[in-house]
Amino acid sequence: MARNKKKERAGKLNKEIRIVLAVMTCLIFACTSIVVYSKYYKTGYNKGMAVASGFYFGSNYMESADDIKGLTMEEIARDYRDSILVSANRNSWNSSTYVFDVELRNYDSQLLYNDIDLDVEYQVHFMLLDEPQGASYHVSYGTQTKNLQWSGGKGTVVSFQGTLPGGTLKADKYALSVSVTDEAAYTPASILMMAYPVGPDYLLNAKCIAGIVKANYEEREFKIESESGFTVCKTLEYETDWKAAVNQESGFVYQLLTTGNYTGAGATETRKTIRLQWKNEMFKINENDEYYKEVKDDISKYYSVSEGGVDWQVMEIEVKPYASLKFVFFRSDGFDEKIGKMSDKTEFETSIKAEIVP
Repeated sequence: MARNKKKERAGKLNKEIRIVLAVMTCLIFACTSIVVYSKYYKTGYNKGMAVASGFYFGSNYMESADDIKGLTMEEIARDYRDSILVSANRNSWNSSTYVFDVELRNYDSQLLYNDIDLDVEYQVHFMLLDEPQGASYHVSYGTQTKNLQWSGGKGTVVSFQGTLPGGTLKADKYALSVSVTDEAAYTPASILMMAYPVGPDYLLNAKCIAGIVKANYEEREFKIESESGFTVCKTLEYETDWKAAVNQESGFVYQLLTTGNYTGAGATETRKTIRLQWKNEMFKINENDEYYKEVKDDISKYYSVSEGGVDWQVMEIEVKPYASLKFVFFRSDGFDEKIGKMSDKTEFETSIKAEIVP
C-alpha cells in the first residue's frame, strides 16, 4: 500500500515537471517568434512600406527617368539624350556667369516628405554633352567645387554623394555655373544630370531622375520650331505613301514646339500669343483640350475667318518658351473629299498652321 502511494506521488511529480517544461518551451518559442516577427516587421515590412508609399526623391531640374536605371552617363548621352527633360535659363542673362541652382529634394510637396526613419543616401552626376565654346563649367556643393571637362571627344563625369535626412522638408543645393570667357565664341553647351538613391540598401534601383540644362547668353528670339506639325508626317509610312498613311488615321496629332528665353516670373513671365488655325471642312478639335476649353467662349480668342474661299477656325493661346504642346484633331464631314482631291502632300501639311501674333 505504501509502495502504491509512493508511485502515485512520483507520477504526479513527473506530470507537473512535464507541464512546467511544456510551458517553458511554449514561452521560449513565443519569445523567439516575437523577436523574429519584430525584426521582420522593422526591417522588412517598414522598408516595403517606405518604398511603396513614403519615399520621395526629386529635383527642380530633373524628373523621373526609370528607363535609364543602371545605365552609365555615356550610355544615356548616346541613346537617351532626346527623351530627357531639357531646361534653359529662366531669366535673361547678361553678366559673366550664370548659375543654375539645382536642388535634390526628399519631398514632393509641403505635406509629402520622407519619414523620420528614412535617411536617403544618393549619388548625383554631371557631364557635358557638347564641347564647351567660349565658357567654362563647374559644379559646387558645400565647400567642394569640381570642373566639368571635355576630353577625348566627350565630357568627363563629375560626381557627388549626399544624404537627405527624413522627418522634414530637405533639399541639397548644387550650384551649376556657366562662366563666359569669350562672348563672341560662346555657344551654349548642354549639361546632363542624373541622380539616384544608393542607401539604405532597399532603395537601390528604386528611382532614377535625370535632366539636361543649358544657358542661353543672349536674348533669343521667341519662335515656332520647324519641327512643329502633324506627327503622322514624321512616319516612314507617310514618306512611302502619304495619302494612304493619312487615310489610316482616325485622329491627328499636331505638335507645336517653341523656343526662346525665359524672362520674368509669375504674371510677368515670358509668354507669346500663338494663332493656331485649321480648315473647318477637314478638322474639328478635341473638345477636351485644355486650351480649347479656356478660350472657346471668348470670341476674341476663338473665331472663324475666311481666306481665299476657305473657312478657317482660329484659336489664340498664350504659350511659354520651350513649350511642347500636342493638339488632337478629328475628321470633319468633308475630310475624305478634300484629301481625295489633293495632289500634293503639302496641301495636307498646311491644312493646320500656327503663327506668332505680332
